[in-house]
Amino acid sequence: MILLNGGVPIAFAGTEAPAAYGELISIGGLGPSVNGKLSSTIAEILQTKLSIDSDRFYIKFYDSPRPFFGFNGSTF
Repeated sequence: MILLNGGVPIAFAGTEAPAAYGELISIGGLGPSVNGKLSSTIAEILQTKLSIDSDRFYIKFYDSPRPFFGFNGSTF
């Protein structure tokens, strides 16, 4: 799932040039190698689709335990 909130003012490194902040949540499967690959892929998408340079965004990675994520009236 992706949620974009465009038009929200954001200051990054002292300017209001295009920038982004994101959080990526997974139920297992994240780690240093995977996170690096995801970060690189997301950087490319942000640059080509939204003209946001790779040095103008942060991504926070969460690897959530299955019982901490709810779906369909239960947890994973």
